[in-house]
This record gives sequence, structure tokens and C-alpha cells, in this order.
Amino acid sequence: MSTPKPVKTTSASAAKASKLLTLVSSRLRVTLVDRRVLVGTFLAFDGHMNMVLSSCEEQRTTEAREEGGLVRESTMRRALGLVILRGENVVSVTVEGQAPVEKRQKAAGQTRGVVQG
Repeated sequence: MSTPKPVKTTSASAAKASKLLTLVSSRLRVTLVDRRVLVGTFLAFDGHMNMVLSSCEEQRTTEAREEGGLVRESTMRRALGLVILRGENVVSVTVEGQAPVEKRQKAAGQTRGVVQG
């Protein structure tokens, strides 16, 4: 039985991972391939860009043609809750709001140990 070889990460993928790590606990707007937009709190990701969002809301923009050739756009919203997104469906990610400093430090492992008793 052979031992598995360690997976090497390129500097580009490591840079993406470190950038995303700073966004954990932030409020993100994620645009999908089918033009839906999801807004939620960023909890986790992996190497395939799969993402986990909590307190997520879906926003869909629809167009309706009325008499006279006018086009009316309407936005529909619905609450989804906890969502796991497949990375290949993600087109863009935008920060809606930064996480509190305390949460960002915890995500990056930069907190000081405090004895509680």
C-alpha cells in the first residue's frame, strides 16, 4: 500500500484562501451563474470555492413585458437560512459588510487567550 502524496498549493491559491479567510463572518453578496443573488453571513469555504452562508436571503430580478412594449422589473426576495453553495456556480463575491473585529481575529486565529473562571 502506497502512502498518499501531500497536495501542494500554489501561491495564487494560497493567496485566495488567505483573502477569503479574512472575510469569514462578513456579510457577502454572491452572484450565481443563473443570475440569482444570495446575501448571507460567510461561514466557511474550501479549495473548490464551495461556500457556506448563514442567514441567507435570495434576491431574483424578473422582467415582465407590459402592453405598449414597456418592460417592468421586479425583485423577489425569500429567506433561505443556511446555504451550501457549489463553487462552480459562483460568479462573483462582494462584501456587503465587514464582520466585527473580534470575529475576524477569531477566524484568523489572532485572539489572545483569556482565562475564564
